[in-house]
Amino acid sequence: MLAMQYAITLPADYDMAVIRRRIAEKGHLLDGFPGLGFKAWLYSTSDDPVLPGGTNRYAPFYLWHDGEGMNAFLGGAGFAALARDFGRPVVQAWS
Repeated sequence: MLAMQYAITLPADYDMAVIRRRIAEKGHLLDGFPGLGFKAWLYSTSDDPVLPGGTNRYAPFYLWHDGEGMNAFLGGAGFAALARDFGRPVVQAWS
């Protein structure tokens, strides 16, 4: 099993409704993706009272059954679109 996560830091005035809409509209596209065991769409907002001094951040988290599925995702159209829209994030992975 491999854990994978990346974070995209967004400007303080970024409309986080865009991220919530992206999750709602595109999150299901990974349902049934080969090798994907679990996905979580994480984000934080700069105005969250629980995170004083917080930042606007979009940080999906995935658990993969194998590296083949993870690499297919990273080389696929969905990740390419994310990189086009926000810049290519640094991807962290742990076994």
